[in-house]
Amino acid sequence: MTRWMALDVGSKRCGVAVTDPLKLTSRPLLTFERESVEKDVEMLTGLMRKYQVERLIVGQPRHLSGRPSPIVQAAIPLVSRLRRQGTVPVEWMDERLSTKEAESVMRELRIPPHRRRQKKDEFSAAVILKWYLEERAFPEFPG
Repeated sequence: MTRWMALDVGSKRCGVAVTDPLKLTSRPLLTFERESVEKDVEMLTGLMRKYQVERLIVGQPRHLSGRPSPIVQAAIPLVSRLRRQGTVPVEWMDERLSTKEAESVMRELRIPPHRRRQKKDEFSAAVILKWYLEERAFPEFPG
């Protein structure tokens, strides 16, 4: 069975989350330190193979106003390379307030503050993936 994967890409770190095989839930997987686009693609390709990923969702940093955040520049080369590779479809997903929700989830789970800082990116990726799953399950309510 295949899964979907989400990324919370920053300039220094990248958080990764995956769905369960039925694509009903998301869970944080890991956070890795970014080295170069080539090394990052190599790392992600290995994870996608290991978890049999068929779709990749990348958080698109935006200001609350909706304008793209400058941090999106850190993700564009990575997304471009992954798309050119053509292994799986790659989609953007608005990530506004994902970090806030991730911090809230970690507090509820009673994760100590020093661990929250280490896991923030992978929990944010899990929130982005959760939102993506919810959007797919309920695309639009009849008006």
